[in-house]
Order: sequence, then structure tokens, then C-alpha cells
Amino acid sequence: AVRREVAKRSLEILIKDTRIQPSRIEEVVSQVKAQMEDVLLEEGKKIAQECGVFNLPLEIIKLLGRFRFRTSYGQNLAIHTIEETKIGVAIASEIGANLDMVRLGCLLHDIGKVVTETEGNHVDAGVATIKKYGLPKEVIAAVSEHHEDRPFSSTESVIVWIADAISGSRPGARYEPH
Repeated sequence: AVRREVAKRSLEILIKDTRIQPSRIEEVVSQVKAQMEDVLLEEGKKIAQECGVFNLPLEIIKLLGRFRFRTSYGQNLAIHTIEETKIGVAIASEIGANLDMVRLGCLLHDIGKVVTETEGNHVDAGVATIKKYGLPKEVIAAVSEHHEDRPFSSTESVIVWIADAISGSRPGARYEPH
């Protein structure tokens, strides 16, 4: 998805410029690739701030920035994550669960969908990624259990699962073929 965004932005620049030659194409693409690092960082910061999470490692923030350019079943991953986090926080505050763990679990539950270096499903890729950065074990558990593949280890894990299900199954959230 990020490569598609690089291509789109490059084409927009080339069409405006009207100089579409092989050397100019390579130059513009390399410029846009360099700019994308800043774009991913800014988008990741926006998503984290919208969810009320601060002080994450830069690498995780850049991965969150990739959410803006990724869809899952027709639903934008950034919008889904923000929506799910708000739902999860509301549930957690209502029943007295740990808000910080729910907030982080909801924010990072689908991070494996944008990790390109790891093989396997997005749950395992996400768990491996967040383990590298030393996040709390409750957050790791919430990410690993958010598809009900493993038994729930805490109330916070159940809340992340419920919030994910609500956000993904609400009317209009996902593309439905006719």
C-alpha cells in the first residue's frame, strides 16, 4: 500500500511537471520515497494522538503511519483502529478495567498487518514486533488473543476482542459484495 502511495504521488508530480523521461521518473520516485518516511511518521503520530497514546518508539509510530494506506475488507485500517480504541476505552472505563492496557492493545492489535518482514498471520507478526520493543505483557497478550485463537488471559484482552468485533461488524464498516 505504501508503494502504491509512492507511485500515486510520483505520477501526480510527473504529470504536473510534464517532463516524463526515465531519468526524471527515477529522480521523482526516489524523492517521494524519501518524503514517505516523514509522511509515515506524521500519520503515525496523528493516529497515536487520536487514540491518546504517547511515548511510543519511532519505529512503531512509523508502522502506525502505514495504517493510513492499508485497508482490510474495504475498511481503512487507521479509521478502524481509532474507532476500535475509542470503543475499547469506553468499555474499559465503564467496567473499571486498565485503560492504558486497553488503549495500547486496541491501538496495536493489527500492527502485524503492516509488518512486511515477517511471514505468517498478522497476529503472530504483531506479537513478534511489539515484543521487540518491550511493551507490557498485558498488551502482548491482548494482541495475541484478539482473534480468540488463544484463551483470554485478562479482562483487557476480552475488551480488545469485543471492540475489534464491534468496529469490524458495524453496518457500513466493511465492503460487502453484491
